[in-house]
Amino acid sequence: MINISDIKVGVVTLEGAKSEFDALQGLAMYGVTRENIEVRHIPSASKATLMALFFAEYTEVDCVYIALPEGLEELRERLSELELQCRMPIGTSLRGLNDISDMLRMVQIQSEMVAKADMEARSGSNFRLN
Repeated sequence: MINISDIKVGVVTLEGAKSEFDALQGLAMYGVTRENIEVRHIPSASKATLMALFFAEYTEVDCVYIALPEGLEELRERLSELELQCRMPIGTSLRGLNDISDMLRMVQIQSEMVAKADMEARSGSNFRLN
């Protein structure tokens, strides 16, 4: 299982927003190291989904946390779709620390499942006759 301190997190926020500070504090509280956090600023809340997609496609982050002071309610459905499309946990400041915890736990679960699938593939134990 991946240690929380090794999880790489992309943070999407507005320049100078208090929500960025809150996100960094929350991630540190759960044990994510600062060098594993990449922050990107967007011009408006409406660009949050696009930046989350950029993180998923062009970086090595394990999850994305969107920390915006407002505007997330309208994005909630698009973020859920994006999370499935990218196969990457996306947390938001809508639920604050609860979402950070859930997001990090999902990365750990995903990591466990990938490791198990890799072991089974190497050992050939996933071959079953039904």
